[in-house]
Amino acid sequence: MRLDELLSALDRNPDYRGQVVYAAPVPPHAPEYAEIALRPRVAAALDRRGTRLYRHQAEAIEALRAGRDVVITTPTASGKTLAFHVPTLEWLSDDPTATALYLYPLKALANDQLEKLSTLDEECGAHLLPSTYDGDTPQQKRAGIRRSARVVLTNPHALHQYLPWHHQWARLFANLKLVVLDEAHHYRGVGGGNVAELLARLSRIVKHYGAQPQFVVSSASIANPKDFARALTGRDAVSVSKDGSARGPRSVVFWDPMADPSSSITRQAATLLSFLTDQGMQTICFARSRVMAERIASTAKRDSATDAIQSYRAGYLAHERRELEADLRDGRLRGVVSTSALESGIDIGGLDAAILVGFPGSLLSAWQQAGRAGRGSRPSLVIYIPYEDPLDRYFLRDPERFLSYAGERLVLPRRTLRHRAGHLACAAAELPLRPEEIGAEDGEAATALRESGLLADTPSGAIYRGLRRAHEAFPLEEMAGETVRLVCDGRTLETMDPVRARRDAFPGAVLLHRGETYVVRALDLTEGVATAEREDVDYSTQGLRTSAVEILSAEATALSGASHVARGRVCVTESFVGYKTIHDNRSVSVHPLALPPHVYQTDGVWATFRDIPQEIEAAELLGALHGAEHALISMAPLLVLCDAADVAGVSMPLHPQTGAPTILLYDGIEDGAGLAEVLFGEWSRLAAAAHAMVSRCSCDDGCPACLLSPRCGSQNQPLSKPGAIRILALSAPASRKEGT
Repeated sequence: MRLDELLSALDRNPDYRGQVVYAAPVPPHAPEYAEIALRPRVAAALDRRGTRLYRHQAEAIEALRAGRDVVITTPTASGKTLAFHVPTLEWLSDDPTATALYLYPLKALANDQLEKLSTLDEECGAHLLPSTYDGDTPQQKRAGIRRSARVVLTNPHALHQYLPWHHQWARLFANLKLVVLDEAHHYRGVGGGNVAELLARLSRIVKHYGAQPQFVVSSASIANPKDFARALTGRDAVSVSKDGSARGPRSVVFWDPMADPSSSITRQAATLLSFLTDQGMQTICFARSRVMAERIASTAKRDSATDAIQSYRAGYLAHERRELEADLRDGRLRGVVSTSALESGIDIGGLDAAILVGFPGSLLSAWQQAGRAGRGSRPSLVIYIPYEDPLDRYFLRDPERFLSYAGERLVLPRRTLRHRAGHLACAAAELPLRPEEIGAEDGEAATALRESGLLADTPSGAIYRGLRRAHEAFPLEEMAGETVRLVCDGRTLETMDPVRARRDAFPGAVLLHRGETYVVRALDLTEGVATAEREDVDYSTQGLRTSAVEILSAEATALSGASHVARGRVCVTESFVGYKTIHDNRSVSVHPLALPPHVYQTDGVWATFRDIPQEIEAAELLGALHGAEHALISMAPLLVLCDAADVAGVSMPLHPQTGAPTILLYDGIEDGAGLAEVLFGEWSRLAAAAHAMVSRCSCDDGCPACLLSPRCGSQNQPLSKPGAIRILALSAPASRKEGT
């Protein structure tokens, strides 16, 4: 269906209330092929499939053949997987002893890719014997996989546990030709830092066995692929980012649910889903929670002429998910409502339309979801429905910012003492650590381990001497610091640091885990346990906090418009004062909390304003700075891949250390995650985006779509929208005030 036909059909729909505020056709992209010589069996298999190599696939293959590492960051459904499958097939066909290791962030992705690789292996006759190996692998199959599999697909958490048993994997490691990190954009922040350390330990073991594998980092589109690949692997890589795949015409529709205040966003999404399926369009709808996914699916199924609409989430049994995926690929299922579980990786074929209910936190995720619609030269439709949230609604006012996405920056945090000590202990348990392997940065961590009796020097190097296995004492997810376990019925669902536990796992909090909702009943910070119960609820919660921030050091300064900007280390005292319950994106109640404050050091960036416009009266200044602070935090995910909750801030008319009106933003992660450093370098762009967002909002005094924050511990008081616009203008160069 053409865009004009769709809009005309919508206009005739009795449920339509003029919600379409902008619609844009995205032109098709003609395929750009490249001819390169392939091994006869591989070429024959691709010919039988009717597959030709796109230019970016050929570019990646040629770089790997030349002995280079590669980071490939073309869009969803552009064929990145084939770009590393082909070298794997060729190299392992040429050398019957050669092996490869594929790492995926999720077991489900590894299982999905196993099927594809196995099929291709059979067609090529390469005898790769690919196998997944993780916690779900039956015990009776493990020895055979270690003995025979030439391609092993696993995940970082599993690999962390297997490295101390590397002698059992000697065949794989001694002959390793290629290490692939697929869906690598998942490895960001603290978790990404741990994966980088894990890869360094893997490389050390592989070198011990005499192998020198190449690395492939495969990711969705990001702004800094070379820097990210180097931070992750410690190696330089060739960047392949220019997409050569075919893409059909795409229409992107921006839908304002507030145009119909009588109908909730959930109801409008269900109406759209049933409308599109009735128009013959196979459609996927992305929802933020399992409860919302179920509600949208059941309502759409009731309203639609077809009953072939289902929900999908990670909490389903594996065989149930596989059946739904197969039904989508084969066209038997006409509509599906999913949490982020279907955002990337798993093959569900090319659908006709995608509905995005709420901004998923980053443009990278938004385009991953949008990319589920369309395949090859087929036309597709994307409908974006924002919540009443500043960043969500920003794209209604500046849809071109959504449409012109060129990638966000991915950053890895600096290594903390515990982080370094944990990986050093694990490395020493795997192989004795020689003095030259303990660099100057690791000296303090090594000394701490020796003093605690966990590390002992021997003629062969430092070895681990702890009573518990190092890899149990230092689980991958816990190396960033002390942890709090989220427990339900005696089972640990996940772990989190104490800061996040106070923010998200307070008594009464609703948490989403693998698409299921849990209500926290108790939080014991002394024992490091949050106890939860599995419960379906139709509301969410949002913690409220206040902060006091002390500047410890300034490491860099710059001018941004008429403001002075600096970055450095700060000490945060964060108090957790209460939480809100939210239904249909509207606050319905506020509850107090009595949790101990948390004090930690992290990275910060701050702007000082010494020439305040006369229009901002002294009494208004705090509200102006406070409003600008909220706007800057809301826009941060545009520049660096993070959640808005990962960045926090304070503002004051006279900061005791700067001696001037100041707005200070900081990484809401203990010891920092690299976010403040990026925001410092992009401050003028950040201020310009915030200025555009606030100034274009039609409200008079500030609203949830521009200045009001559900996380604000002072209940959004005071706020001054006119003052915030003037403050933001001071940091935004004149040429950028209308956009970025």
